[in-house]
Amino acid sequence: MHTHRHGSRLCSSSDKILNWPDAFVLYKLFGLSHPVPVERVNAMHLKHLRPYQLRHAVAENWPLLVPTGCVETHGPHMAIGHDTIIVEEICARIAQRLDVIIAPPFDFGPTGYALGGPEEGTIDPDYDAHGAFVKSILSNFLQMGFRRIYVPIMHQGMNAPLALAFKKAAAELAFESALKAGHPRGWWGDVKLKDEVRWGAIDVQPMILPAASPPAGGDHAGYNETSFLMATRPELVEQDRLDLEEAPWYCRQNEAKNSWTANVEHGQAMVDAVVDAWIAHLGG
Repeated sequence: MHTHRHGSRLCSSSDKILNWPDAFVLYKLFGLSHPVPVERVNAMHLKHLRPYQLRHAVAENWPLLVPTGCVETHGPHMAIGHDTIIVEEICARIAQRLDVIIAPPFDFGPTGYALGGPEEGTIDPDYDAHGAFVKSILSNFLQMGFRRIYVPIMHQGMNAPLALAFKKAAAELAFESALKAGHPRGWWGDVKLKDEVRWGAIDVQPMILPAASPPAGGDHAGYNETSFLMATRPELVEQDRLDLEEAPWYCRQNEAKNSWTANVEHGQAMVDAVVDAWIAHLGG
């Protein structure tokens, strides 16, 4: 099989990197409701990799991005998978500017049923089972060889069960990895060994890094989150489903900035700021 590079990406001769004209042809031929976004075609997804591509990414120390969110009701007007979808869209845009691998998303984060139950589209897994699953998958990423694993989270903040599960798993794996690598107990107390241990391979962060705010900000299905989705996946937003009298309070927290006044322009400004902040965080 013949291989070649696309920029610094490693591709096989059978790979097709689509540009917008190619995507538009697919749109016309197959009657897709929207043209295929180029960022989703070009992005290097972990589950799409062949073994030689995985080895190349690991050898080049490419970051592995792990989109993380939940399935939870987001008002009457937006997709219930909003939180994970936004992180996936941000990761796709990062992949257009840096060599990264995008892992399959963690969709089923804890919610506490704070906004409703399963009948309203909300999933809340058992917390202990979720934590064990998170640690197991992160451990496998380390065993694959990734040493720069980034977990952007868009749900409830960094002291809520979802983020805490990832931070706990990352901390435990850091200590366990040191012993598995053959370092003796007491390694940190040794002035030489403490600098030899690889530390901090898993970085758990809010999707909206401090450098992105403002303009980026959080809420729940309000001005910011609705604008985020309008800018990235407009087909998943139906503002005409909002009813001033019956819409949840969180859709109308501010008289001027709410789910009704959410707009693509604000959403795009937030997306650009978030992506720029992540590019800087990743060292791009």
